Formats: sequence, C-alpha cells, structure tokens
Amino acid sequence: MADAVLSGSLASFKLPEVLTFLHTARKSGTLTLSNESRETWVFFDQGELVYAGSNQEQFRLGAILLRKKKIGAADCARIDQLMRSEGGRFGQIAVQQGFLTSTQLQDFLKVQVSEIIYDSFVWNGGTFSFAEQMDLPNYAVTISIDLSNLIMEGARRIEEWEQCLQLLPDKKAVYRVVANPSEEKITLKADEWRILFLINAARTLEDLCHDAEEDPFNVYRIVYGLLASKLIEPIPQEVHDAHEDATVRQTGPVSAANETNATVAAESIPEKRDDTNLLISDEAHLSYADVVKPTIAQLTIVNGEGEGTVIPLSEAEYLVGRHRESTIRIADLGVSGFHARIYRGPEGYVIEDLKSRNGTWVNNTRIFHAVLKQNDRVRMGATDLQYQILFS
Repeated sequence: MADAVLSGSLASFKLPEVLTFLHTARKSGTLTLSNESRETWVFFDQGELVYAGSNQEQFRLGAILLRKKKIGAADCARIDQLMRSEGGRFGQIAVQQGFLTSTQLQDFLKVQVSEIIYDSFVWNGGTFSFAEQMDLPNYAVTISIDLSNLIMEGARRIEEWEQCLQLLPDKKAVYRVVANPSEEKITLKADEWRILFLINAARTLEDLCHDAEEDPFNVYRIVYGLLASKLIEPIPQEVHDAHEDATVRQTGPVSAANETNATVAAESIPEKRDDTNLLISDEAHLSYADVVKPTIAQLTIVNGEGEGTVIPLSEAEYLVGRHRESTIRIADLGVSGFHARIYRGPEGYVIEDLKSRNGTWVNNTRIFHAVLKQNDRVRMGATDLQYQILFS
C-alpha cells in the first residue's frame, strides 16, 4: 500500500465529510477506516465509489443473504462447501445452484457494499487514511453507487444513532418482556420478533447487539421501539443481580469462521442504477401466530429428585432453576437459581442457557441456544429430563 496522503481521526472529521471531499476532488485510491479490531476499505475511481470490503464476518455475502432470509443455514453451508471444494465466489455459486437469479445477486451485492459503509458511519470514533493507490482484490468487479444518496442515508443514520444513544444510554441495561405476546393483538416485523425473542431478563443491551448478529444501530432502534410500545421494560438492578447467581459469562461455540479475522470483500458486478433504497425493509408486519409454531409438549424428569414428574409445556415461556421465582423449579444443588429459559419459538420450543454455573446439556452436548426436538434429553446439574412433543 502506498503512503497515505490524507489521514485523521473520525472523531474530528466525520465520515460523510471525508467521502464528500474525495468525491468532489475526484480522487482515485483506497480509503482505509479503522476502529479497534474493525477495518473497512473503500475504493474510489475518479471520485466515484466503486468497491468496498470489510474484515467483519457479518458482511460476508452469505451472512447478508441469511439475515435477509433469501437462503437458509443449510443452503449457506452447502455453498461454503462448494467454495472450498471447487473454488469460485459465493454469489456466483448461489446463482448456479438456483438460490438467486442474476438480478437478485446484483441487488444484494449493492446491499453488501452499502451495509459495509453504513456500519462505518456509526462507529464511535476511529481513524481514516487515504492512499492514492487502488489495490483491488484480483477477484473484484467494480460497481457504480450514487455516493450522494449513500452519504445522505449515512448522515441520517448518524443522527438516529446519536438519538438512540441518548434514549438508551446504558448499554448494561437488562430488559424483560412485560406481557405474553400471544395474548396481545400486536404485529411486528420479522427482525423485531427476533429481537423480542432474545430479550430474556438476563441479556444486557450490549449482549443483544452481539447475540442478534445485527448491526447495533438496528438493535438499538428496535429495542427503543419495543420499549416505547410497552412490550418490554428494564428490570431493577437487584432483580438482575439475582439472575446472575454465581454464573459464568455465556459464550457460544467457536467456529473456524469466527476464529479467523478474514477479510470480507464485497462481491460485485456492474450495475448503473442507484440502489441505496434496497436497504429499506418492505417486510410485512407479522402477528405472533405468523412467526411461532403452535407446539404443546412436556418434560419428564427421568432421574434425580422428582423422578417421574411430568411438566406440561403449553405457555409461551418458562424459567427453569432453583430460585423460588423460577416457573419450573428443580431442587438440585447443581442447578443455578435461574438456570435456563424455555420459550416457544418459530420452530417449536427453544431452550436457552442463562449463563448457568454448570451449563445446560442436550443429548450430552453443551448448548447455549437450541431448538428442542422429539425425545431430546436435557441435563441440568445432575437432573435429566426428556422432552416430548404432544402437538405441533
């Protein structure tokens, strides 16, 4: 990379100002943006933004297609396997396998570039440097995006992000659902339901941003909307302290993809129309019944104290543990006060570990979040329970 001819702090010079300067001066080269472990690369040709890349896993094309519900997890894994065995780019294989049309791929490649840049707009500080050398990856194909519209949308996001931080200033705040959504005549978008399902009286706002696999801007916006609609409420600190119950921090299984900090470059193909509006969601508003599978099930204690006890599952949510406020109480010293949460999700009942001391195990595998299936064996402490579906 050539020496930087322009550099500075994103706290002093906002990203829209930097982009506007490079566009107006008709510069060609590479703008590198850094904030802690995050990096973004924006490529310019005569002042036009033609390409972007990121080292964040969430901006892989496959991850974006998953979030947009254009492919499933199994489809994504299949394409990744084909990439490893046969080579090629994710988007090209997705078209070849019939998951996308060429037109849809064009749209999502522009969404990918836009999301990479929009994420940088709401960084809390960081640095920038511009070098008059454009080291595009050898597999890159440049695109055309209307930079003025992109900057206007980014500036709007900065303003909204600052408002979000003012409205929700405590990233350690913990929320709980105040009512059973199945009993309320409410409708939400799919991403709003996903966030609502993650709110469990244990996750902090910071945890939600991490576990939702969404950009923090969208999580904050959704949480504030749920709070303003009185669907959730912050819990008092003393209640949250009770939930901690000598726990360890919840961390999910580490995959090879998460262990590496690989560069994620935006795949792209030529397209001349302005598609910055592609990020505007047109998802339908969905009721609770639209997104949740109506499941009735039961847990049977198969060993330990209370062996043979049958626990019916017909409500939307249960807290499992030793604490007297747990919905399902298990008198086992190896079970935490608030050990796990069982709730009805889109695919049936889901079990989620609540940072328990000894962990939650399903079929001898430690889990942090799993959809329960017929005859699954759940272990908490020294107690085993068998899950059975009665109606689905």
